Amino acid sequence: MRRILPVALLLLLLGLAPHLACVQARAPDVYINTRPGPPPENIDSARAPTTSTHAEAQAELDKAYRQIRYLEAEVQRWRGKAEREEKRGDEYKRKYKRLKDKYDD
Repeated sequence: MRRILPVALLLLLLGLAPHLACVQARAPDVYINTRPGPPPENIDSARAPTTSTHAEAQAELDKAYRQIRYLEAEVQRWRGKAEREEKRGDEYKRKYKRLKDKYDD
C-alpha cells in the first residue's frame, strides 16, 4: 500500500499537469512565400459559383479559363499599345530637340 500511494499520486499529477498550466500560447500562422512577387491574396469563396455536378463545375472552370485567356490577350494588347506610344513620344522628343537645336543656332 505504501508503494501504490506515491505511484498513484505521481500518475494523478502527470495526468493533470497539462490542465494546470495557467498560460496558453498559440503560435502565429506563418506564410512562407516561395514564389517571386507579392503573396497571393485570399480567395473570396462567396464569389465562387455553386455547382452540383462535375459537368457544371467543369463548364464553370472552362468559362473561367476562357476569361483568363481573354484578359491575358487584353494585357498584351495594351502593353503593345503602350510601347508604341512610348516610341512615338520618344520620336517627338528627338524631333523637338533637333528642331530646337536647329533654330537656336
